[in-house]
Amino acid sequence: MSTARRPNVLVVMSDEQSWNTLGVNGNPASRTPHLDALAADGTQFDRAYTPFALCCPSRTSLHTAMMPRHHHVLGNWRGINPALRSTGLARWFADAGHHTFHVGKWHVPGTTPARMGFADQRATPAVLDGKDRGRYITEYREHVTARGYELVPDHIENLTAADVATLADPASPHRGRSEVAVEDYLEVWQTEQFADALAAAPTDRPWFGVCSYNAPHFPLLAPAPYDTMINRDEVQLPASWDSGVETRPAEVQRSKFATKYADLDHAGWVDAVAHYLGLVALVDDQVGRLVAMLAERGELDNTIIVFTSDHGDMMGAHRLMEKGHLLPYEEATHIPLLIKVPGVTGGQRSSELVSMIDVAPTLLELAGVDVPPGLDGRSMAQLITGQGTDNDATPPTGRRHVMTESVLWSHDSEDAHGEHLDPTTLRLPRDAINLSVRDHRYRYIHRSDDREELYDLRTDPGEVHDVSADQPEVVRAHRSLLAAEVADTWPAVAATLSGH
Repeated sequence: MSTARRPNVLVVMSDEQSWNTLGVNGNPASRTPHLDALAADGTQFDRAYTPFALCCPSRTSLHTAMMPRHHHVLGNWRGINPALRSTGLARWFADAGHHTFHVGKWHVPGTTPARMGFADQRATPAVLDGKDRGRYITEYREHVTARGYELVPDHIENLTAADVATLADPASPHRGRSEVAVEDYLEVWQTEQFADALAAAPTDRPWFGVCSYNAPHFPLLAPAPYDTMINRDEVQLPASWDSGVETRPAEVQRSKFATKYADLDHAGWVDAVAHYLGLVALVDDQVGRLVAMLAERGELDNTIIVFTSDHGDMMGAHRLMEKGHLLPYEEATHIPLLIKVPGVTGGQRSSELVSMIDVAPTLLELAGVDVPPGLDGRSMAQLITGQGTDNDATPPTGRRHVMTESVLWSHDSEDAHGEHLDPTTLRLPRDAINLSVRDHRYRYIHRSDDREELYDLRTDPGEVHDVSADQPEVVRAHRSLLAAEVADTWPAVAATLSGH
């Protein structure tokens, strides 16, 4: 296919947004009309999952179509596999003739957007002490300073002194209204940066662009009116909030994800979730602005649009907050994935299992670009188009299972500064590994430092009741699945799983 006939591709990514934050997914408190409209015009994957519920590993999987054990970013601030520093999704599109540009949060340690194939980069976070700091964007800090705000020096979240005090207020801890007005807020400014990048794109060839937002990631400081937009009476805490953290393994119970938020009562949790959903609404409005830009330029009908997030947030499930190595649960791993393709009838919902690693090959195939060999991800384009390529009469299907894999090195992520660490150097019990596999019925979790877990998602979607002791055959089958997956990198872990 010539480049003139290929569509543009836009990937919009939020940060820490769970699948259940969309109105189209049944959340009565959500205010997401633009994302709901995108779902109505495209295909929604109802069972899309991240391979690691942390920013850096998940985003590296998006760009490389590789599992974390293969791209080596096993934890935030661990550098990418050196062999992958100059390849990935943007490079593949650039080599096929697309103009490429990236706007916003990066979080792929050990490389840069330019090195991985993006010809233009805007609103790129600063790298401080080896760490891409997400919101810490020099140009943005200069913008808000010129607008009269006094940011706390070097604060990576761009907070003012008043913002810091708001988060520490014992009357309403962990959330509040940002002192920065909405017209000066990071996501709004970033959308304007995207507009500039789009305007600079050449008109004689298709483009591949990424717009990567930080919201609704912590801190839960929403600008007015988003801090009060969500009706608290419509906020529904997860069913597992009632059972609390006592049903979780000991390493989860004693973690910051439980202890940091123990001061929240029911009303406090509701208000925190409302601020989170307010930030989701802010992202939704930016998506609306992006779609309007494409329509105004006459490019909407020739652009594949993707919306997803790197991972979710527990947001009250089991009275836990945030995400990470210890939390391979549904709320932290289940992500939104919406794909609108020109010429394909919208409104489809797929219940097939797909992974973040499948996004890149899917987009390449949809855009008519060759998919490189040797990827962990595989194209799910047929689930969108309904068109088979192998002349077989069976309908296209997704994966039988998806997995997450995470490592907690003996030096935790805050001690890492972007250095590369070979995953084969993992040594237990010096280091820790948590693995999870989710199929169409069960989630099984293996923890090297704590007890294993098994949840029957058909009868227990909130993952409250661990049935591992009651279903030993199911446990053994899922241990075998994990062993087969990780044996290429961690043979000792695979042997442990097989020998249970």
